[in-house]
Amino acid sequence: MFSIAADIRNTLGECPLWCERTRRLYWTDIEANELLALEEGNDAVMRWSLPERLGSFALTEQSHILLMGLASRLALFDLNTGFLTTVAISPGGTGTRIGDGRCDRTGNFVFGTMDDGFPVNVFGKFHRLNAATLTTETLALPDVAIPNSICFSPDGGTLYYCDSMQGRIMCCDYPSLQNQRVFTKVEGDGAPDGSCVDAMGYLWNAEWGGSRVVRYRPDGTTDTILSSPGIQSTCPALAGEDFTRLYCTTAKVGLTVLSQYDGALLKTESVLSPGLPESLFTAQTV
Repeated sequence: MFSIAADIRNTLGECPLWCERTRRLYWTDIEANELLALEEGNDAVMRWSLPERLGSFALTEQSHILLMGLASRLALFDLNTGFLTTVAISPGGTGTRIGDGRCDRTGNFVFGTMDDGFPVNVFGKFHRLNAATLTTETLALPDVAIPNSICFSPDGGTLYYCDSMQGRIMCCDYPSLQNQRVFTKVEGDGAPDGSCVDAMGYLWNAEWGGSRVVRYRPDGTTDTILSSPGIQSTCPALAGEDFTRLYCTTAKVGLTVLSQYDGALLKTESVLSPGLPESLFTAQTV
């Protein structure tokens, strides 16, 4: 059962990542232009204000530097000084912002761009920031409205991704992008949001509007369903010293009746398999 790990009210909490070097769980409140962190054993939440929305981010080889997918650009952020160094302008174009993203197993950052307006139109795309050259390329995957669920199998040979508006999670061979196929279809009223993969290769997905986190087997069948007190679960992360604590971010945006769980960072100790360390962005300039 989930409990509250950080009693906050994020408008749009997203992208929790565990850093074993600092023993911190980082996440973003996209609509508040804010990065947050919770240090293991400390209930105080650390916050960094940012000049624009942070859709996703990645750890790097230096524990005090993060690669940030800000609305309009990719940048390196120094946690100690608050200084941002732009790496690349978003390839999404006018009227888009960077959304979900995660490093592949070789240290490149795969991310999505999406319509920045409402209603959301289907002209989002998936891209990759190549660590060796610091250049971006658009991946040969279908256009999407809301890119989400970006994560990789333990061996790096499968990329998972979705358009939350489609109610299904896709996958393909990686890095070839061949054999694009449906991984699983979401049952019920929820929409697939963020995902992570555990050490057994099972995928954990948070459901927006579904009040649950679902663990899927590598063949796409449902393994376990964890009910969440947060209506809009956004992304899970396996964290802690042995990667067995499950955290999940939530959002309160669009809700007219709020509980104490909506917008909070949630956690549970009951997980079935440990997680994996996050792959690090490995640019030579970091």
